[in-house]
Amino acid sequence: MSSGQGDRVNSEDKLRSYLKQAVADLHETRERLRKVRDDAAEPIAIVGMGCRFPGGVRSPEE
Repeated sequence: MSSGQGDRVNSEDKLRSYLKQAVADLHETRERLRKVRDDAAEPIAIVGMGCRFPGGVRSPEE
């Protein structure tokens, strides 16, 4: 193998390695975005409410 071919093979190996890492990163990012989207769509439940008002008022209606 001549020096030129070795350089080309080495460059191809580096590119292949980079592309594999980029694809893996994209899969991870897609999963993280899916989780954020799912969490944002989760319904909110209000299970109780309380408040204080000055001057002896005891309810929002007063």
